[in-house]
Amino acid sequence: MSHVLSSFAVTVDMANPGQVIACCGVFELANRKWPGAEGWFDGRQFRVAIPGRYDDNALGCLVKTLAESEISGLSEEEYDERVRLEKEGKELRRKGLKLPEDKEKRRQELGEQARAGVIRIGAPFDLLLDWWQTDDEVAPKTWAGRQELHKIARAAQDALSGISDLTTLLDYGCVLRKPKEYWTSDSDGKEKVEPFYFDARRFAHALDTGFSLDTQEMETIANPAVELLCLIGLQRFRPATAPAKWGFDYWIWSQPLSAPVAAAVFSGVSPLPGSQGYRFRLRFRDDQKRGKAFGLTARIGGDW
Repeated sequence: MSHVLSSFAVTVDMANPGQVIACCGVFELANRKWPGAEGWFDGRQFRVAIPGRYDDNALGCLVKTLAESEISGLSEEEYDERVRLEKEGKELRRKGLKLPEDKEKRRQELGEQARAGVIRIGAPFDLLLDWWQTDDEVAPKTWAGRQELHKIARAAQDALSGISDLTTLLDYGCVLRKPKEYWTSDSDGKEKVEPFYFDARRFAHALDTGFSLDTQEMETIANPAVELLCLIGLQRFRPATAPAKWGFDYWIWSQPLSAPVAAAVFSGVSPLPGSQGYRFRLRFRDDQKRGKAFGLTARIGGDW
């Protein structure tokens, strides 16, 4: 082991794949802020060791830096252009008219970029997220086609400021609200934003509840740290596809490893003695299969 003491630890529910991958997101950010960091799972905790640093402020520093970092999707110019085109299109529709063909095409292009384009997290992380831009069956994508990824990521980022106990930051819950850059009036600040549904506690099928939470516009609790950190973690720590459709496998490790080595163990590319395998499935949130959510995990066989 390179480090005997961890610099900080985060409590994790091993049955919740969203929390596990969120820990990998914490590891990714720590490795970028403090190169050479090592991480490992230790019972119900995920530990990170930072070379030359052991104090009570490392995790708080990491979360604060993430909360203050720029998270961008569309450029400022593209965002303003999209707002103008959407407003113009709405005004024309009221009159029974349509946007000119070239403007409509551009409006659709910008909308697609906002929903499925890359997300950039600025300095000091300098991280580009685009892991979902692949086939559905090989990427654990949960969101429906019209959800705007940048808006969700920013809503989760804004909510990080409400977390007081950082050791249990993955358990903090709140209603996600529309980020200020998306407001057109002050009342928009009260508008809810649906999460990515990475946290397995969030899953609820319409048949189980008796109605669709989405269509009823109900305000429900999300876990912002899980949602944002899992989005980040999946860029490097990619689960393997399982034999069953919509199924994914991953393996956790219990000794300090660097991020590149840990990612290879996590995906099963590089088996490590003592690592434990887990399997989870994406679960549909309604019978129309308009959106999915992470389900709980089950252990795979024994240890490697």
